[in-house]
Amino acid sequence: MVRIIWAQIVRRWTRSAALGAGLVVAVTSFIVLTETAETSRLDVTDTVATNARAAYDILVRPRGAGTGIESSAGLVRPNFISDTEPGINMAQLEAVRRTPGVEVAAPIAMLGIGMPDLRVPIDLGQVVPDDERSAYRITLDWRTDRGLSQVGQGEPSYVYFTPNPVEHKDVFTVPSGGAVSGSALDEITSSGARMGLCGEQFGVVPPLLRTSPMQLVERAQCYSLTADSRSYAAGKKAFFLEWRVPYVMAAIDPQAEADLVGLDRAMVSGDYLSSIDVSDQGEQLGHPVPVIAANRPFVDQEVVAKIERLPDATAEQFPGSLENPASLGSFADTAPGETVATVTMDSADATNYLLQNLGSAGGNTQLLSYWTASPTEHSISSDGTLVPREQDVPPDVWKASQNSYLGKAPATAGDVNFRSMESHRLQPGKGPSDAANLILAGRFDPTKIESFSALAEVPLAAYQVPSLSGADEQTRELLQDQALLPSGNPAGYLQQPPLLLTTLDAATGFQGAYGRAPENGPVSAIRIRVAGVEGIDDVSRERVRVVAESIAESTGLTVDVTLGASPSGQTVVLPAGELGRPELKLKEWWTKKGVAVVIKDAVERKSLIIFVLVLTVCGLFIWNASAAAVRVRRAELGVLACMGWSRNQLFGVILGELVFLGFLAGLLGVVASRLVGAGLDIDVSWPRALLAVPVAMIVSVLSGLVPASVAARSDPLAAVRPPVSDGPRGHLRFGILGLVVANVRRVPGRTFLGAGALAVAIASLTLLLSITWAFEGTLVGSLLGDAIAVQVRKPDVVAVAAMLLLAVMAVMDVTYLNVRDRVSEFATLEAMGWSKRALTTLVVSEGALLGFIGAVAGVVVGLALALGLTGGEGLGRLAGVSVAAGAMGIAISAVAALLPVQAIRSKSIATFLSAD
Repeated sequence: MVRIIWAQIVRRWTRSAALGAGLVVAVTSFIVLTETAETSRLDVTDTVATNARAAYDILVRPRGAGTGIESSAGLVRPNFISDTEPGINMAQLEAVRRTPGVEVAAPIAMLGIGMPDLRVPIDLGQVVPDDERSAYRITLDWRTDRGLSQVGQGEPSYVYFTPNPVEHKDVFTVPSGGAVSGSALDEITSSGARMGLCGEQFGVVPPLLRTSPMQLVERAQCYSLTADSRSYAAGKKAFFLEWRVPYVMAAIDPQAEADLVGLDRAMVSGDYLSSIDVSDQGEQLGHPVPVIAANRPFVDQEVVAKIERLPDATAEQFPGSLENPASLGSFADTAPGETVATVTMDSADATNYLLQNLGSAGGNTQLLSYWTASPTEHSISSDGTLVPREQDVPPDVWKASQNSYLGKAPATAGDVNFRSMESHRLQPGKGPSDAANLILAGRFDPTKIESFSALAEVPLAAYQVPSLSGADEQTRELLQDQALLPSGNPAGYLQQPPLLLTTLDAATGFQGAYGRAPENGPVSAIRIRVAGVEGIDDVSRERVRVVAESIAESTGLTVDVTLGASPSGQTVVLPAGELGRPELKLKEWWTKKGVAVVIKDAVERKSLIIFVLVLTVCGLFIWNASAAAVRVRRAELGVLACMGWSRNQLFGVILGELVFLGFLAGLLGVVASRLVGAGLDIDVSWPRALLAVPVAMIVSVLSGLVPASVAARSDPLAAVRPPVSDGPRGHLRFGILGLVVANVRRVPGRTFLGAGALAVAIASLTLLLSITWAFEGTLVGSLLGDAIAVQVRKPDVVAVAAMLLLAVMAVMDVTYLNVRDRVSEFATLEAMGWSKRALTTLVVSEGALLGFIGAVAGVVVGLALALGLTGGEGLGRLAGVSVAAGAMGIAISAVAALLPVQAIRSKSIATFLSAD
């Protein structure tokens, strides 16, 4: 029998070579793809494990905290702490800290937003003369949103300098009722005469316009160049710009914050909070509150000041003419001016000036009022984008005190607002001695905070810049490829993080005197690190789960597990503003909870699925090739049966031939898998490459069992029986379509093999496209998911490409065998007048129908696998991807049938008949 097997292999070397080549391709593909899948799985597991741990594992917030979108989508909004109301009491904090397994519990209490009375100097030393009167017109242009929003001052301001002394008025009378004005300063001439300067208008201010924030109306500033004058900023050549710099304040536990993120190691000047004793501050007016400040403002706001020098004659009119500020309109507004300087200042300049003010002994450090902002509410459009809802902020919210008409609104408060604001002013009967008195202890650099993987980043309160990037080309162009930052409007969409941090003990100074005492407790959130957590392994995940459940049961607070979280981009459409900013389509990074766990589980399932699919498609390909070998030898096997060969002998000769070819193919597969792996930059190890031999032999035997069993049942009639089984016949009245359907049904086993191989490939393609395109929010759509998608994309593409290649070869083989077995039929049709084109159409249509059957089956299987990986999310999008994959399968089958068609187009009727 061995000699017969060898003789058959040698004598039919073309058929043996074709079958052996198919085995080599299948085995090589299997070895390379399984190596790729395993390497990919290990790489992904390592990436996920490396990036799963963030600053904290559990986030605890007051009961009911978080928006509806957060709850429904498993998200945490960025910079959530800036608008989270207090609601956790100290007893609950202690209960959290006593929970077994809690390593660090870092509380943070949102206090509010302060806006001090800042007068930021614009240096005019280069343009102001020393020995003569001079006056300047100052035109301010406030800009934010990367220059897209602009706030003009309206009426210009003026600054007047004189070499004469300037003193405060000895007598200043303010008439009662309505808007009033009066001269606050006198210029003392060389003759001793007193001339009124710089009247200030107080009292009832017109309603706040969206482009004109309500504030002190100060048309002119008057300064003496004489250093000993009793006036503000005497001897300084500057215009003092009134700038409302909002800053967000929060209270922390210094030691817990140091343990959690290393805040103490991020200090760049001064002292950390844990080393400050407020009793060391001496006599202070009000409640001393030590603070540390971030050394950057997190705000995109600048002002461009155009300075024009007025004629000397106009400057001479300032003394005596400023008893009433309205008189400026009669001589200063109409005077020509020469631009002598243009000065640009940004929020960093103002913030530095603020911090210097807080750190100086005579600085204005008291808070007479502060504000809190609500969270932004969103609506969700039909395409899933978030649209923030506008909120109405009444003008009187910005009043400095209960009975004041002077506003403290920042320059950009006239824009569209997306948060409601609540003011907290000193209560009636309370004065500066009752206010919180801020004392700057030091500054910290947020970039020096202990770094965590950007792929597993969670909101870190005061340590991250809130920013949005353009989500489409038009928005990116408008923003000049820069991020959109907070505009300095506390009611705007983007909120600053806490810029000033104090201690929980000192935070009591923000309560009673301002009529604000949180009913449920002062803490807004607690960030928890769990002991013994090493990554997202089962033990670590169980530890975090147990701690989270214990906290929820003992406190009743809202508990979110952030282990394995990752930033997830959400598309936000920001409506056009009132200050010139057009509508913007932006990407905002929210935190997606549990991404790492989902990815780890999904990738492991995907690796197993790919392994099974590769094995299946290789087996179907070899099965089809083996069946083809048996079909080719049907006459020979019938003769052997006539000669008395038993079924076991017929079975053995076919199976032995397949085993021998499998052994040879395995040896070639060892070399081929190493070479292909090197070409694809895949490290195929020798132990895995040597598996090609047993795999090839086992697959050959398993795939050849059915064909060998068919061969064993051969009988003498096989030598003369038609190669195709009796089945339904096509009728010409149905045209080509009838023949196509009938021919595909005539050999069901052959159709099953070809369609089955294609179905497996299409299922794999559907799975790959689903992972690549449709897993947004589950596998990709988060930074960690995006990184994993990049890692798995190459091996997945290689696997699917190889399976598609094998499927195409199987379809071509099936189509070719169909053509060869029906040569007489084709000859008859041609004799009846069928053209070559019609025969070509017939064969290609059969290939397309074969592809349709395989594509439908593959789409169903692939869709089921994809839904299993996504947990049932995104059915509509997955269905669209599946349809695209199915259409591709049909097209591939039709194209694969073109090669066998050439056999028809190149042969004549006589050739067909002789071949039969």
